[in-house]
Amino acid sequence: MKTAGIICEYDPFHLGHAWHIAATRQRLGEDCAVVCCMSGHWTQRADCACASKWRRAALALAGGADLVIELPLPWALSTAERFAQGGTATLAAAGVVDTLSFGSEAGDLAPLQAAAECLDTAAFRAALSLRLAEGTPFAAARQAAAEACLGPAGSCLAHPNNNLGVEYLRAIQAQRLPLQALAIPRRGAQHHSWEAHGGFASATQIRRLLRSGARETATELMPPGSLNTLGE
Repeated sequence: MKTAGIICEYDPFHLGHAWHIAATRQRLGEDCAVVCCMSGHWTQRADCACASKWRRAALALAGGADLVIELPLPWALSTAERFAQGGTATLAAAGVVDTLSFGSEAGDLAPLQAAAECLDTAAFRAALSLRLAEGTPFAAARQAAAEACLGPAGSCLAHPNNNLGVEYLRAIQAQRLPLQALAIPRRGAQHHSWEAHGGFASATQIRRLLRSGARETATELMPPGSLNTLGE
């Protein structure tokens, strides 16, 4: 039996997250256990989550997770690189997780693995330094340097979930963790999108709806009973 780990914030847990858990089981087997390593009261945006970690964990359990453990605060508030390092190390330390499942725009491990290997080469570091010296902002310089080394495959770094997936792969390799990786295609709205697509919305959109008082609209984008669990 496989045990999959998912590194998450679930701020809040929505239909896309439930689909990710279900898709993970579809790929690994219906008897696959799912362990979620979730941020606590504070998220990577250095903002307080829309509900307590206890309520968000309850939603994750109701949505298909078998166990929720907390991502320690120093990692939860860190950059993507350290967020990934802390999350993967925490899952490995649980002693039961053998597969890391993550959502990505690519939905394919091969280009992400290629990018992960590229970012740790001398050729990439030299290309990045050159572009930074020219005054190119870091994110754009990073992508351009990756494209210089990988060609079109480097364009995967233009997407936020691909980027985080690459950092997960780098963290597993750097820390020599006994974790296999599974890339699940992201479904519906893109990260930070303010519009729903195919019945799926980003957590950004749902938080906006909740904070503006549009709770009925938010309800349609979350598993049944979610707002009762989240509370007022």
